[in-house]
Amino acid sequence: MWKLLKKKDVKVIQPLSKKIDEAVSRLEVVRAKLNNRVKVLEARGREIFEAIVKAQIERDADRAVLYANELAELRKMLRKAIHSELSLEGVIHRLQTVKDFDELSDVLAPLREILIRVSGDVRGVAPELSDNLRSITDTFDEVSVELGMFPEMIQTGPSVSEEAEKILAEASAIAAERAKTKVSELEI
Repeated sequence: MWKLLKKKDVKVIQPLSKKIDEAVSRLEVVRAKLNNRVKVLEARGREIFEAIVKAQIERDADRAVLYANELAELRKMLRKAIHSELSLEGVIHRLQTVKDFDELSDVLAPLREILIRVSGDVRGVAPELSDNLRSITDTFDEVSVELGMFPEMIQTGPSVSEEAEKILAEASAIAAERAKTKVSELEI
């Protein structure tokens, strides 16, 4: 009747506060690594800028332009990395607040979306950090399931850019106006 279970067969469910602590510590590690990457990119940016100055002193316009283009790309990556780092810091603070106030179910979904976005932004700068963020997002999904919330695992439809949203809003307004005109024609 009673079956003895091996230790590996028993799954211990951690309390939510412990999972939050684990997620926060993992996020801190990712944020620290991203911070280090930012410092490396900043140092490389200074080196490239000095190379631009040196090329201009030597009147080598082609080399200066080449370095300037490289610096422009590096600064784009740097902006994404800094933005991602700040977003992670915000997620960390919010998680700590959630733990304190026990409002996990209301806050977890938006934080999950931020992590997914940051993971996408970081993928080009630091792919291994992006994978770490996806792992943390999976932890959020586990917490959501334990709370009885079911995260959207599959996005329905294609993603929409900001510009596409504006176009859709404009088209929607025109469609509503045309529908209103049709209704008024039918009433006459």
